[in-house]
Amino acid sequence: MAVLRAELLKWRRSRVLLAVLLATAVSPGFNALLLWGAQRSSGARLQVPWFEFLAQVAMFAHLLVYPLAFAFVGTYVVVREFQEGTASNLYALPVSRPGILLTKVGSAAVVLLVAVVGAVPLAVIAGLPVIGRLPTLDETLRALVLHLETGLAQFLLLPVILWLATWARNYIVPLAAAGFFVVTNIATSFAGDDWLWIPTGIPAWTAQASHVQELAPHVPAWWLVLTPIFVVFLALTVAWTARADVR
Repeated sequence: MAVLRAELLKWRRSRVLLAVLLATAVSPGFNALLLWGAQRSSGARLQVPWFEFLAQVAMFAHLLVYPLAFAFVGTYVVVREFQEGTASNLYALPVSRPGILLTKVGSAAVVLLVAVVGAVPLAVIAGLPVIGRLPTLDETLRALVLHLETGLAQFLLLPVILWLATWARNYIVPLAAAGFFVVTNIATSFAGDDWLWIPTGIPAWTAQASHVQELAPHVPAWWLVLTPIFVVFLALTVAWTARADVR
């Protein structure tokens, strides 16, 4: 617990947390602008259900924003130790290297949880002027559950980035991979229903399928596809970190 507390204290002094929260606001703001533009074109207030709007916020975030935000957080918790020259001191602590790595994964999970949960009130604030009413408690809770579910699905892809970060020890390679995730997601959105099984896009399509019923049969269960990826790449990252020549 002491190591986890130390990791979380590092976040208190970091501007990265603020940057992640600002990134979280991109999708609510963008979707509110889209809805506002549609209302301007039609000349009337559109009757958009709150859950549909909040689900659309989650979809856009997982399609374009969260792959980069999650990757940056995962890369930061690993690479900063090598960039700042503190890795050797950290590995000298009476804690196993796998234990240190898992603690870093835990601290990243806490930060990302704050971002995912915070996206819901940010979306309510952004959507209120264009929807014209507050969401009901049921709509808010359903949206929160959806954001948590898809956030967990996105988190299961994080060990891919962690493995690249521990191997490369720089920001370029893992963030380039995250950029590739985004490009893949965009391509998937144009490729048709038969390509919705691609892992990087599953969190986004899970959010979209929550209110687009005809999409649901084409989206695989995220826990069946993404859990093996999480386990395999986390094991690879732990094994690489435990190597005696890693400094």
